This record gives sequence, structure tokens and C-alpha cells, in this order.
Amino acid sequence: MRWAFVGIGRVTHRMIEAVRAAGHQVHLGAGRDSLKLRDWQQRFGVEHGTTDLLGACESKEVDAVYIALPPSLHAQYAIAALRAGKPVLCEKALATTLPQAQEIYQAVLETKVPLVHATAFPHHPRSHAMRRWIHSGQLGQICRVTVACSVGGILERRDHRGDASAGGGCLLDLGWYCAYATLWFTGFRPTQMQSMGTRIDQRSSSAWYQVQTMAKLASDTKAQTPSAHRSLMASWDCGYEATGRKWIEIAGTQASLICDDFLRPWDIEKPRFWVHGSDGKARCEIDGPGIFQEAQMVQSLQRVTLDESLEALELAIQTQSILADIDASAQIRV
Repeated sequence: MRWAFVGIGRVTHRMIEAVRAAGHQVHLGAGRDSLKLRDWQQRFGVEHGTTDLLGACESKEVDAVYIALPPSLHAQYAIAALRAGKPVLCEKALATTLPQAQEIYQAVLETKVPLVHATAFPHHPRSHAMRRWIHSGQLGQICRVTVACSVGGILERRDHRGDASAGGGCLLDLGWYCAYATLWFTGFRPTQMQSMGTRIDQRSSSAWYQVQTMAKLASDTKAQTPSAHRSLMASWDCGYEATGRKWIEIAGTQASLICDDFLRPWDIEKPRFWVHGSDGKARCEIDGPGIFQEAQMVQSLQRVTLDESLEALELAIQTQSILADIDASAQIRV
């Protein structure tokens, strides 16, 4: 497949490697700054470039489009590519707002062209092994779901993640993983939430710097879920201060599953997770050594069915809805 990269920011660096590892070609790069675009093309050996983002989405010279723009621009260009008949890989968060995310879903439904959102961990075999453990009943009744995602030094990069109007802030950026991982691994849904956070500056419109949420979870009546304890709660922690946290724990009455790098293995040859039993012993599981999950994600766009695309998008819409509720209700930590 020949790919157009619409957006040339830092996130594209790994994805160029992934597209090529999948045996595909990065045919065209599209960026809003012509000088940065030229530098990007030279650095990564991409022959064709344009500042016409819409033209890149509709180009007859490409077979698929990767949307790597700030979230505020996702809907506009993802929908343009879909209407041009191009399968789309769209960065997360799916959009800035829930209505925009729903517009993307409707465009997939109308065009019957698939879109995959670039949340990569579900494309790794380890994630599926973890989910099988969670649903096997061997953990007992699930009591706690804890997810922590934080990255330091983000604001020093001076990119869109410091700008709320562009879809920046830790909530859409990293809170996405907290909520989406809970839905994807367990099938549980929040029924009540309490959140507290800090914004980048004193303005009420400023992007979120750090957010913590406690959520009461319940089983989804439409899906098979693990057995839920009556005290089932989730704890979600995302922020731009503590560095290098991508940690999840699913704790049950009989055992707990723990992974300290669930978003992407620290060591690609050792994709590990642990199951801690009530006997005090920890069992280490390794699944999918050597798997480049982003390359798997790229390849998925070739084989994904429309129904599979819509099912994943429904989970993304639910995630977007949860984040919107947190954004609207979170108390400001002074």
C-alpha cells in the first residue's frame, strides 16, 4: 500500500518505520509548514510532499491515509479521505469533541470505507493474552482496575499538546489510554466518576496538565465481561509530570494481573506481564516477542472488515464520551 502521511509531527517518526516494516511505502507527506516538510522528507527519504492537506487525502497516487494532525483537525481530514475512498489510520484521540468523533463514525458508516484509530496496544498478542486471563475467571471477581499513563517533558516540546483548542492536554492525550484500556480489557463501563486535576495555567480554558479519576464500574449488558465484585472501582491517573508510566493492574479476589508497559513493551523481545496469586507467588507470562505492534496496526488496515472497524470505533466513541464527562466535571486542584 502507498501511504499519505497527513501531518509530519514527532508521532510520525515511529509510524514511518512501522509502515515500512509492514512492507508498505510512505509515498507522500503533507504538512502545513513547507520548510519543516522539506526537512521531514529529507530526513525520512519521502520523495513526494505537499502543503495541500486536502489534496493529499484525495490523491489518486495513494492507497491509504494516516492522519497525524492535532485532534482538532482529525474529523475534517479523516472524513475527506474516507469520502475519497481511502482507508484511514487516524491518531488518537479520535477527535477533540464527542460530536466530531460521531461525525467520523457516521462517515465510515456512509462510505463503507474502514477507519482504524491508532491506539496500538490492541494489535499486540500480549494484550490479547492479558485479556484472556482477565476473562478466564482465574482472577476471581474483579475488584479494581488501575491505569496510570504519564510522560514528562511534554510541554517543553511546544507542540499542540499544550493547546486545549487543538485537542491538547493530558486528558485527551493520555487519559484516552486509561479509559480505552479499561473498556477494551474488561468490558466494564463507568457509571459514576469523580475527578480532580491541574491545568497548565490559571485559565479555565487551559489544557489539562494532570488528572486523576475514580470511577464506579459496572458490567456492560451488551457484552461478555468478567465477574464483577460489588466494590468494583477504577482509578485512572494521567499527566505530564511523572515520567515513563504506562502501567495497568486488574485486581481480583483470587489474583491480580499487572503490566508495567502495556502501551508498548519496554523491550520488544520481552513483552511481559505478571499474575500475582493469593499464595504470594508471581507468575511471569511472555507473549509475542519480537512483534512490532505498530507494524501490525498498519497491516490491520488491509484486512479489517467494515463491521470490525465500526466495532472498534464504537469503543472509541465511548472513550471520547467518558473523557468529555471528565473534562466537564473535574474539580480544579489548587
